[in-house]
Amino acid sequence: MADERTRFALARAISLLGPPAPSFSEARSLLATSGAPLARGVFRAFAEKLLEVLRAQGARADLRPFVEAVVPVQEPSRRSLRGLVGLCILFGLLGGIWVARSPRFARARSNVMALAAGEDLPGEAAPVPSALSTAEISRRAGPSTLTLRCGSKVGSGFFVDSELVLTNEHVVCPPGKLMTAVLADGRELLGETVASDVDLDLATVRVVGAKVAPLPLGDVTRLEPGDPLVFIGSPKGLDFTVHEGKVGFVGRQYLGTGYVQFNASVNPGNSGGPLLNGRGEVVGVVSMKIENADGLGLALPIAYASKLVSVPTTPESTARWNQLLERVARDEEREVKRFQVDTEQQVVLSVQRVDGLGLVVLVAERFDSPPTAVKRRMELETEGKTCTLDLEFEDWRPLSQSLAEQEDSRRLRWFLSRGLTRGIHIGGARLPVETCSLPEVGTAWLKSGQGSGENQERIEVSLKDVREARETWSRNPTGIQRWERERFKQRLAGTRSREEEERWRSSFVKARARVTRFEEERARLRKDESSGKPVAKRQQEVEEELKLASQQLAELERYAAEKNVPPEWRR
Repeated sequence: MADERTRFALARAISLLGPPAPSFSEARSLLATSGAPLARGVFRAFAEKLLEVLRAQGARADLRPFVEAVVPVQEPSRRSLRGLVGLCILFGLLGGIWVARSPRFARARSNVMALAAGEDLPGEAAPVPSALSTAEISRRAGPSTLTLRCGSKVGSGFFVDSELVLTNEHVVCPPGKLMTAVLADGRELLGETVASDVDLDLATVRVVGAKVAPLPLGDVTRLEPGDPLVFIGSPKGLDFTVHEGKVGFVGRQYLGTGYVQFNASVNPGNSGGPLLNGRGEVVGVVSMKIENADGLGLALPIAYASKLVSVPTTPESTARWNQLLERVARDEEREVKRFQVDTEQQVVLSVQRVDGLGLVVLVAERFDSPPTAVKRRMELETEGKTCTLDLEFEDWRPLSQSLAEQEDSRRLRWFLSRGLTRGIHIGGARLPVETCSLPEVGTAWLKSGQGSGENQERIEVSLKDVREARETWSRNPTGIQRWERERFKQRLAGTRSREEEERWRSSFVKARARVTRFEEERARLRKDESSGKPVAKRQQEVEEELKLASQQLAELERYAAEKNVPPEWRR
């Protein structure tokens, strides 16, 4: 049987006949060889059943007499022979009755008939090769991994070709700049970035002279929650460390991309390393850890890497992958809508401890125009006790500006592409917890607004932090109040600065618009002149007006330079 799928189904049907039929693996091997006998020394009745199954799948086979080596023995007496035959018939009848009534036989017969009719077996799944041990996976995959170093950055990677490495984009050096590649056999070679995808955080690196066996790439869509995983990397610079983990979720949406969420400890240096299934195949690229959580990591499914390297697929795996991408897109759309709804009211982002000041709360809120000072009321509640806090948020920054200062620029690009930063500002204020009388241990919850009619999003606050913030206030109330007054002055200065910026921008916009208007009119008059229209007088007037407007713009530029006006204010 040349066709692998037909051979698979037929071997399964044969094995269901039970002994003396060969097992599934034996039948699968025998069916791949022309003329190989499937069974020897069987009764004709069984052989004919076997023939029925074979013919139902289009296989050609025949019966041949089985010739066994003859061993001389003493011929039994005719009477004893008749007794032996009778006994065999009796046991055969009893056995036949038991087998015919056996549920297992009924299931086997039903399955054989279903396979003969070309139907799938109920509840039958394709046999999965037995999982390898972590030690065996490490032995096989370890030599095909490496550590990458670009300046102070350290990451991991793995070979997808003898001299080509796949890793994270944030690990590698920019194109044209060489990096150090430390191989598992101890060699140190040079690597250079070949291609990269910033949005997927993937890159390929050429390591000339490596000559390393590449790792096999697997089917990420076959993963199920709870499946064992192994990944190899260089956490904290500890090269070629082997980790164990388990699948937590396949297709966890983050910034529009579906990741493999896995339960294991991920640290800096693991980025770019291979995530391996129980058969030692790469199913993902370890990319990041989930912040504020213990032992949760995210790996980019290997199917995404098809943009940079060749990833084997089948029609079935492609269909499953497309279904996963559709689900990720739906999850992303829900997140976008949820964010838009949430930011219609103030959203509490985090509470942070600041030395010498106490607790500072960060919030996000949407405004139609740049905000200045905004008063808001919050509640801190625990064990049935509620403390009402009146805050004044004076320092507001556009969300796009806050995100731009983070290292994760992918997040900013995603927010911008979805239009989520428009009008959103991040504000901060000190929490005046010195007015609260709350327990000193346990947990409190901070929420924006007051009463049940307001936004009920809450954030956890340690009562230990609340107690320490009260102690900070009691030690230095004057210093904290002075800090708040300075922030107020800075806010006023910032307000004046913004007003001044708007005045300069407006002046330059008007001056340039006047020059442009006369330039356009001059061009139009020249066309009229070429067509014979009398425009000489108006041309002279426009030339004088254009000259005057250009002089005024030049004077404005000189004055702005004397006042050290920033170039961006002159645009």
